[in-house]
Amino acid sequence: MTALLSEGFVIEDQCNFTFLPSVILLQGTIVCLDGLTLEVEKDCYTRGRGLTALVQTRRFRYHAWIRGRHNVFRYESAHEHRPHAHKHVYASFGNGTEIEVIDLTNERLIPTLGEVIRELQSWHAKHAAQISELR
Repeated sequence: MTALLSEGFVIEDQCNFTFLPSVILLQGTIVCLDGLTLEVEKDCYTRGRGLTALVQTRRFRYHAWIRGRHNVFRYESAHEHRPHAHKHVYASFGNGTEIEVIDLTNERLIPTLGEVIRELQSWHAKHAAQISELR
C-alpha cells in the first residue's frame, strides 16, 4: 500500500485489520483520484504462527465506484446466489446498471487486493476525461 500511496493514484487508505483467533479481517475504504473509491471487505483464515503461518482468504468483496455517481465494478467471493467468485461490471457513465457478471471459475483468476487497485488505476487512466465531465 505504501508504494500505491507514493505513486499518487491512491490518496488515502482507510482500511483496518482486526486480528481474531484464527481469523484476520481487513475492512475499510481506499480513496483514489477523482472520487474513485474502493470498499474492501476481506476475511482470512489463519493456521499456525509466525513466519510459517498459513493465511488463506475465505471471503472477499472489493467494490469500486465513482463517489456520488455509479459503480465501476465489484468482485465477490462465492455466496448463496453464485457458486463461484465473480466480477460485476457496471455502465459507469450511462444509467449505472449492471452490464455483465463474469464467473471466476479458476482460483488463479481471482485478483489480489493489489491487482484490483491496479485494475481500477488502469480504468481511471482510460476514463479520466469522462470522470471529469461528471463534476
